[in-house]
Amino acid sequence: MPELKKGENVRWYLIGMGTEVDLHTPHWHGQTALWNGMRVDVMELLPASLKTVDLVPDNVGTWMFHCHVNDHISAGMLSLFTVA
Repeated sequence: MPELKKGENVRWYLIGMGTEVDLHTPHWHGQTALWNGMRVDVMELLPASLKTVDLVPDNVGTWMFHCHVNDHISAGMLSLFTVA
């Protein structure tokens, strides 16, 4: 399980893979990221797309990171990360 340090800048590189039916919506629980000057906790990723977001963790604990597409969650597209 990845461990992030509170207050440390963490850059996330998000890549959408697959075909036209593979839309992804990565979502961070308990944190917000900065993308194009906006605070977000969920992104939309189309196939063959790339996004870079910066996250400065400020909420200590163990949090879920997952895709909001139900079929993807059922298939195991979720993970935990810790902020210490």
